[in-house]
Amino acid sequence: MQTPRAVVRWTLMVTLALFGAWQPASAQQSGSIAGVVRPAEAQPVVSTTDGIAAVQVDALRADGGVQATVLTNEDGAFRLFVPPGSYTVVFTVPGWETQRIPVTVAAGETASLEVQLAERAFDLNPITVTASRTEEKALDAPAAVEVQSTRDIEEQPAITMADHVRSVAAVDVIKSGLQGNYVVVRGFNNIFSGATLTLTDNRIAGVPSLRANVLHLNPTSNLDIERIEVVLGPGSALYGPNAANGVIHTITKSPIDYPGGMLSAGFGMRQQQEQTEGLFFDQDGDGAPDSVSATFGGSSEPVYNLEGRYALRLGETVGIKASGIFFMGEEFEFADPEEFEQQAIADRCIAAGYQRTNPNCANFAQGLNFGQPGALETMIESVDNVAAGRDNGLERYAFDLRADWRPSEDLSFIASGGRTTAITSVDLTGLGGGQVVDWGYNYGQVRTLWRDLFAQVFFNQSDNTETYLLRSGRPLVDRSSLLVAQVQNMTLWADTRFVYGVDFLRTMPNTEGTINGRNEDDDDVMELGGYVQSETPLGDHFELTLAARLDGHSRLDEPVFSPRAAVVWQPTQGQNIRATYNRAFSTPTTLNLFLDISGGTIPLPAGLQYDVRAQGTTDEGLHFAFDENGVPMHRSPFALFFGGSDQTFYPTTTERVWDEVAAVVSASNPSAGAFLASLEPTESDVAIDIRTLNTATSTFASTPGGVGGIENIPQVLPTITNTFEVGYKGLIGENLLLGANAYYSLIDDFTSALRVVTPNVFLNPADIEAYLLANGADCVTATTLAVNIGGANEPVDVCDGSTLAPRPGLPIGVITAQEAGGTFPALMLTYQNLGRVELFGIDMSATVIVDDRWEIDAGLAFISDDEFVANEGEVTEETIPLNAPTQKATGSVRYRNDDFGVTGRVRGRYVNGFPANSGVYSGDVESYTSFDVTAGYRLPFAEGLSLTVDVQNVLNTDYQTFVGAPALGRFTLLRLMYEF
Repeated sequence: MQTPRAVVRWTLMVTLALFGAWQPASAQQSGSIAGVVRPAEAQPVVSTTDGIAAVQVDALRADGGVQATVLTNEDGAFRLFVPPGSYTVVFTVPGWETQRIPVTVAAGETASLEVQLAERAFDLNPITVTASRTEEKALDAPAAVEVQSTRDIEEQPAITMADHVRSVAAVDVIKSGLQGNYVVVRGFNNIFSGATLTLTDNRIAGVPSLRANVLHLNPTSNLDIERIEVVLGPGSALYGPNAANGVIHTITKSPIDYPGGMLSAGFGMRQQQEQTEGLFFDQDGDGAPDSVSATFGGSSEPVYNLEGRYALRLGETVGIKASGIFFMGEEFEFADPEEFEQQAIADRCIAAGYQRTNPNCANFAQGLNFGQPGALETMIESVDNVAAGRDNGLERYAFDLRADWRPSEDLSFIASGGRTTAITSVDLTGLGGGQVVDWGYNYGQVRTLWRDLFAQVFFNQSDNTETYLLRSGRPLVDRSSLLVAQVQNMTLWADTRFVYGVDFLRTMPNTEGTINGRNEDDDDVMELGGYVQSETPLGDHFELTLAARLDGHSRLDEPVFSPRAAVVWQPTQGQNIRATYNRAFSTPTTLNLFLDISGGTIPLPAGLQYDVRAQGTTDEGLHFAFDENGVPMHRSPFALFFGGSDQTFYPTTTERVWDEVAAVVSASNPSAGAFLASLEPTESDVAIDIRTLNTATSTFASTPGGVGGIENIPQVLPTITNTFEVGYKGLIGENLLLGANAYYSLIDDFTSALRVVTPNVFLNPADIEAYLLANGADCVTATTLAVNIGGANEPVDVCDGSTLAPRPGLPIGVITAQEAGGTFPALMLTYQNLGRVELFGIDMSATVIVDDRWEIDAGLAFISDDEFVANEGEVTEETIPLNAPTQKATGSVRYRNDDFGVTGRVRGRYVNGFPANSGVYSGDVESYTSFDVTAGYRLPFAEGLSLTVDVQNVLNTDYQTFVGAPALGRFTLLRLMYEF
């Protein structure tokens, strides 16, 4: 017996069929719309030669009213009789995607349509290309793949690609402002991160040389994105270096497949609540920290986002397109205490007339050779840059061009190119905020596909000469480039499919000495890799995937081997159970190897200073100077007080350091200095303390192992990630998609963020006090000298009843590397391999298509810990931060009503708190929950015109995604989009 719902459906179908049959008699002078509705070519279930019966076909007038309606017959054919004019023809049938096609009908003529519908289940199991570098259904892939579809992207107003993928639970996002995002998969994020491989149309989309995924430098318009594929987990076996965490692949629209135009005009408002922060720094230059209150925010600022795309199809084989972006706004505000302090120093330097002998100006003279022309001008420029403070304005524009030629079904050629210019913004780096000024990014790409043979060449170039660091004012010139050539083929042999290829990459840094310093003339890198992957069916339900890749690197002694193995079990159609092993790797970046830049200074008395210098290890490593007893030697900025040079290495012995301290003390207190000079302590009397600076807290901590634990720093080696994973992804009926992945990773030679590796030399304060008391000093003198020379972490009581405040002590020297640059003794920050990290994690997702209008999505992600200890129990023990939450939850409810042109979506995201430590940024990120609301409406009075409003953080609860990033408030974007 049929249900009432089935009876109603069949009654409606018969009524519409009778109505369609009656039309010819009453519309003989009209035109007509005719065609056949078939499954889309990608559908594997139904032959594309078969039509789809009982599809409701509606011809809508410009006002949205129905002019005519009919059902397709058993062959999928239909015909509508309508008056001459323009219509939108809508095709609707349960279980299939709704299709809308504009058409113009002339009197007495027939407009013919060839219509392809995608199954509703196809939304849950789309075609992908990223996991195996060849076409396959998502549920057939030997890895977990999440896909953001064309329609998802078109319905979501966005500033960058990151707005489309942050709903994937396994994706971690450091959102540093309106447009700034650092995106990785499964943790280990960083400021200026490139840990996850990002591609656009098979092209590496990161910034060359710096290898950072600065997404807003990508010239691809949101209107031109066909889909985004996110591969969770390692991909090095096919993609080579830097795909250890996953791959995010943006695929754009072909002008042949997507002709026509789209214009989008967005007007937004960013809101930020007023904030007051207490900052502590030496504002007036008296050497003592001052308490300064900074109030900012409390404003609503407009944002403008204009985008356009136009594609022209010339016949059936040629298409050209152009797209563009213009974005302008005002960034969320942030108060960086180090920037405020340096700004106060710069103001005092300006007041002194830029005299480089002035202690305030010497702060900006670090590393400059004043015997060379232009040094003074560079110092003045740095001072002026810092004094100007942050420019919170945001402005960029971009354009992208592409031409496609398909002379046959088996052959295609594609040429594309584009440029982005970031006119102004503030982006975070490991050395603090960078003031971006006219940073250009260019690319050119040529690719071809002949049957299963794919080849491409692309060239990325950074064009940046005006950007500078906000803390030091130093310019960051980057005109680096990346040249890549790739060839790949696919072959069937018996039942096995082989995919194999070769990749060549050449990275050519060009920083004009501002980033790579003395390494500028010897910093090119070449990489060559080859891979092969086989996919073999094992019976009717199993498939075995095996892959291997070998990569050579011009700066590494040994090649890197990356195997991959996966067994996929498909017990029934639409069910995928996987067990995989991947050995992935990340090679050292050119920054890891060749960075050479001053990140600021630590001022000392008498206009002296330490240079806080970031340097790579090069391919030779960093080497300390050791005396004949194997004890590392030090440099001292106070060398002029004892008649020496601050570029000379001195023995790190108690006798030598005591003499240096006595000379320094004599400069300000001759009697105390003379008393110290009259004494001759040995190591048994006064021990040497080795303490390392924490740049985030500006405090010194004891160095594990002391002097005896200091060893040369080797070249940074590749980080190797071995991952074992089991996963499930499957369709339950036609409406439910479930996914779950559990993985365990062993990461060897983990590469740290920039960290201080050169400890400072102190004398032990308790030993100083005891030794002076034993040699005739009264307790006040002994205690005071001990606190001022050796330092104290807590207030110290003196025998006369007074109390001495905590002091950092006197860092008399620094055990620095012989390769240290700059003109003052350097506290060096560099990158190091830190040993082994072990972790496990779980990703889960669910999508429910309730009916043709409602869809529910949910996701959970969990990682075992947010900090990991490498080399536990050893002198080199180090805590490694995940720099990402261990727990995340996402969810959304989507509504689509194609009859009325209405769409809506509510999204929520929960992130738990975590400790953060990246470059100069260290601290705790608090848990937060944010909600976004999106609503769209297709305006009935103008065909192709729609209005969408997107509200991020709709509750306006300010939250930070990382230390050093501004607190994010509500952001509202109203978008008017026109398709033609």
